[in-house]
Amino acid sequence: MNPRIVVVVAAVLSACTVGPDYVPPAETAPATWLAGADTRVDAAGVAAFWTTFNDRELDALLQRAVAGNRDLRVALARLREARVRAAAAGSLRWPKVDVTASYSNSRLSENGFLEGLATGAPGGGGGAPGSVFPGQQLDLHQVGFDASWELDLFGGLRRGVEAAEADAEASEWDLRAVQLALCGDVADAYVTLRSLQARSALSQRQVAEHRDTVAVLDEQVRAGVANDFDLVRARTELASQEAQDAGVGGEIAAAVRRIETLLGEQPGALGDELAAAPLPVVPDVLAVDLPFATLRRRPDVGAAERRLAAATARIGVATAELYPRLSLTGAFGLQSQQLEDLPSADSRFWAIGPQLRWPLFDFGRVRSAIDIQDARTEQALAAYEGTVLQALSDVEIALVRVARWRKQLASLRTARDSARTAAELAGEQYRSGVLEYLALLDTQRTRDRVEDECAIGEAALARAVVALGKALGGGMAADGAPVQSE
Repeated sequence: MNPRIVVVVAAVLSACTVGPDYVPPAETAPATWLAGADTRVDAAGVAAFWTTFNDRELDALLQRAVAGNRDLRVALARLREARVRAAAAGSLRWPKVDVTASYSNSRLSENGFLEGLATGAPGGGGGAPGSVFPGQQLDLHQVGFDASWELDLFGGLRRGVEAAEADAEASEWDLRAVQLALCGDVADAYVTLRSLQARSALSQRQVAEHRDTVAVLDEQVRAGVANDFDLVRARTELASQEAQDAGVGGEIAAAVRRIETLLGEQPGALGDELAAAPLPVVPDVLAVDLPFATLRRRPDVGAAERRLAAATARIGVATAELYPRLSLTGAFGLQSQQLEDLPSADSRFWAIGPQLRWPLFDFGRVRSAIDIQDARTEQALAAYEGTVLQALSDVEIALVRVARWRKQLASLRTARDSARTAAELAGEQYRSGVLEYLALLDTQRTRDRVEDECAIGEAALARAVVALGKALGGGMAADGAPVQSE
């Protein structure tokens, strides 16, 4: 077959691409959130969600985490790998050319020729030029090029490129997901640390108060004004409060270690930086985005959609195996027994021609491969739909929790203020001799418990806001797009 005809036919057939063309699934998102109180639609605010707390220390920690976290480095390396794979898949569509050079020295067997077939004198003497004979030694020098080009007649290679590119885009979303999870974990750990520090300060104040009470009771017992029973109860309460304070101190150290790990720092590196500071303040109104925009922002949804696209493209890759595969192969070079004759025109050689491969009998292997890829695409579609539902559910749950903790915290703050007032009045009455110590102790216990519950509630609200930011796909990017590699 004339090579020119082959190229023309291949160009015509290359317009044919087997397999289904990918169509993104239709978005099925509600118009608004069911639990949207205390929120406003603000895409820019969601994109920079962690600035909601207006905490410079937290912002600095997030920047350092993005720069030093090891999991993020792993995700970045995976993205580079996926991009290289996509480039490698694209290179399969173009000709491959190899430079070759070889030298060989061979000897013909004296027992490997039948009588009458050998030419020339035996033993290596005389003979006509070009003749071969038993026992002859031959040198062969060769340089040249080998080329091959598989013509993508039915689009199998193009579908492979589509799949590899979709995989690379999924890896971009995966990188964004790791960054989002990292920012959420750092913010959560930071809120936890500040909460523990606040509870520790509260506990230390309570310990100091109980120590003063024990000292007063001890003096009163010696003076015969109070009894030993009240003193023992006071010492018991002091020891219990000291134990609680020690436990909170241990949790503070663990929270600092967690932040150091997330930032990729050695243990102890942040001890001085994370001294006690107030808990981040939650604003009265939070930024959210519309459901359909949230789905486009969520990295897990984006990754699932790209993997669905890759699975769809691989149906075409499998389907292309049903059709002929045409390749053009060629070789050109110089070949000579004598090295000095290698550059001459008489040493030229070439070979070019098409090669056709068409599996006719494979006992259903290709059809089975297509069916397998169809099933994988169905799995990818179901996984995508499940991811969408989970994303919507995550936001709704986070909004409900924020609203619940706002309401609960308002009640806790009211109870805290009342308990503090009651404890102050009880202290005045006890010092005036109107109130017994047990009544004072009960009042102080109630105050301590409510104060601690209020501190826990404030941290729970802040952590619920962090979870809302993760559910919305918020982060540090200006537009919420997938993070790009360096």
